[in-house]
Amino acid sequence: MYDGAAEFLAESDLPDAELTKAVIGAVGDLDQHQLPDAKGYSSMLRWLLNITDERRQEIRSSILATGRDDFKRFAEVLRTAATAGSVAVMGAEEKISEAMNEGLILDQVKKVL
Repeated sequence: MYDGAAEFLAESDLPDAELTKAVIGAVGDLDQHQLPDAKGYSSMLRWLLNITDERRQEIRSSILATGRDDFKRFAEVLRTAATAGSVAVMGAEEKISEAMNEGLILDQVKKVL
């Protein structure tokens, strides 16, 4: 599904306007508007995961500093993951069996529960 992502990123010459849209979209996802109940839930998750306001600011600053070269470097990360990475799938036992019968699961199955 995403097999062409590394090549696309490595070969694309992202126009300034598209780069700006991507950065704004990423910051918008990080800082999206939330209703009070969602704010409380997000705050609780950040507390449980020890994600401080300082860490969130570091992430925000990194996103704002993103340039074309970062997309090219990410293409290399994707290439490495495609060749050396692994995928974990969780699902119902019968669906996993169906996937194995269709040859979609190549390695091993571990029953968790």
